[in-house]
Amino acid sequence: MKALQGVGGHVEWSDYADLHCDVGQVRIKVAAAGINRADLLQASGHYPPPPGASKALGLECAGVITEVGAGSSWQVGDRVCALLAGGAIAEEAVVDSRHVLPVPAGLSLSEAAALPEVYATAWLNLFKLGNLRPGEKVLLHAGASGVGSAAIQLCKAFASPCWVSVGSPERLAYCEGLGAQGGAVRHDEQLQALRDFGPFDVILDPVGGGYAALNLSLLAVDGRWLNIGLMGGRTAELDFAQILGKRVQLLGSTLRSRSDEFKAELISELRQYVWPLFEEGRLKPMLECVYPLKDAESAFSALASNRVNGKVAVLIDATL
Repeated sequence: MKALQGVGGHVEWSDYADLHCDVGQVRIKVAAAGINRADLLQASGHYPPPPGASKALGLECAGVITEVGAGSSWQVGDRVCALLAGGAIAEEAVVDSRHVLPVPAGLSLSEAAALPEVYATAWLNLFKLGNLRPGEKVLLHAGASGVGSAAIQLCKAFASPCWVSVGSPERLAYCEGLGAQGGAVRHDEQLQALRDFGPFDVILDPVGGGYAALNLSLLAVDGRWLNIGLMGGRTAELDFAQILGKRVQLLGSTLRSRSDEFKAELISELRQYVWPLFEEGRLKPMLECVYPLKDAESAFSALASNRVNGKVAVLIDATL
């Protein structure tokens, strides 16, 4: 089979070892796969996959099941999307059957490929780790990103008002269209304006060091600060008197390296609480563009440009 692999800072569609479908797994013929920042980092040599995971790129895909291992309730022919630790951008993917979700009614396989990673990340951090409750105020940095787009919609669906920081007025308007109450544009040095909307009970931050002091100043008493990335650096100086005084909970969070059991529980929650909202029309995939496989390098460049609202996907098999 073939898969997309990072080679010398670029991506190449090349031969990869055939996969065995074992007990509790399913084989998916991949129609499309979403691209995430983890893929950009891995392709550039900065984010190796966890031990035992495929070295091919891709954390999410959608397609049709072609083989079912013993112990799985899925059927050959089911249209599904899946969360993986690697190897999603390939002709085929073999995945723990507990990490698979049905394609919501009315969605294409390309749209479904853009759902698992961002909705799992947003749900995990806002609701499981952040213990977000209705009415609590949320700040989402990089609000127009894939995770941000999912998080805005989840906040609206579960009655928690949210605000965002973004890179342009156009992206702020995009976020407000999804349900954000407002926000600030970072390049215009407007981030301090976020104080007018706070204090915030939960902050979801993929930026890291560059926003650390700001986050601490914006948090409410008993606030929860979820750090999921290091786009703004890995170090910062913090006033621990504020951490103590506000009883702040600072949580570092990653999803890719979590155990199979943890991911299975997370996917089960998505199926129970989140997936029905797609069929009700209260959530939707924010898929800005789908690139043909031959233009995979362009797809990666588009995501790296920080100008994409929502998600980018690669179409692998248009016949499905």
